[in-house]
Amino acid sequence: MIGPHGMSDSPPRYERPKEALPPPATLDLGTVIPASALDEALAASGLSEGGRALARGLIRLGRSAMFGGGGAGIEYGGLLKTATRPDYIGAHVREVADHLRERQVDLLMVPGMSGYPVGAMYSIVSGVPAVLLKKQRHDGRAPEGGYAPGAFVIPSYTGDSDVLISADLASAQDIVDTILRAQLRAQAGAEALSLTLRVAGADDIIDKATMSQAVSESALIVGKAAIGSFMERYRAETDERRMVSESVEVVAWVTPLIKGYNRPQEQLRKWFGITPFAGLNVTSVHLDPPAIGIEGLGVVAFP
Repeated sequence: MIGPHGMSDSPPRYERPKEALPPPATLDLGTVIPASALDEALAASGLSEGGRALARGLIRLGRSAMFGGGGAGIEYGGLLKTATRPDYIGAHVREVADHLRERQVDLLMVPGMSGYPVGAMYSIVSGVPAVLLKKQRHDGRAPEGGYAPGAFVIPSYTGDSDVLISADLASAQDIVDTILRAQLRAQAGAEALSLTLRVAGADDIIDKATMSQAVSESALIVGKAAIGSFMERYRAETDERRMVSESVEVVAWVTPLIKGYNRPQEQLRKWFGITPFAGLNVTSVHLDPPAIGIEGLGVVAFP
């Protein structure tokens, strides 16, 4: 099992600044697509099948809103959090599953219960196991036994408090053990062993890529600790003496929604060489009137 290696008295803290609304003058009301004309606009758009269905569901079920810890954003609970709608997200989930298979992903890591519903759908359809990164309120005091490997602190998006996020280590270890056993069987006659873990991040939305950065860096720590624990137990059980090379890599990020106006794609490419796969690229959010900009479609008003 993943042990106390890497335990720290002070986990890294990531800053997630609040968003500022664009000035009202930037929204040309004459170009806004009314919700009643959405189907016609979607038919003429360049969106994929999954993107069109997501947009239809987002406009019907969502709205623009202000959040205590994040500023202006999108309320989309009825689409991705509190209900499961195959008619709106099924095609997108299938597109993501194809992307994960193409990237040969071994493990998904999903931060918080808000992201886990769609992350679980990605997992089931793609066949890639997923691990929840658990969230809990953080008052600055270390939990009993110290912080787990890969734990980090980040401001809450929906409130004013900090949250501590850490992986379900027992679940992660069991999944990694299964992956590595298969790799060892495939290398039974090799002179040296090569163990690899290809990880993807999944979330219900990517805003400034701060959470994506934190999850990716956490995944590297958790993955390396899990491989180390596996090999320690494997050597003790089998008296294995061959040289072993170990590699953990974050190879993909997937999400239904990405706030392109915050340029998170640039950050993920710079940090990890990843171009995230998103169902919809949100180009702007407006409160008065409530509307959202979507790449390949335009600015659409909420009903």
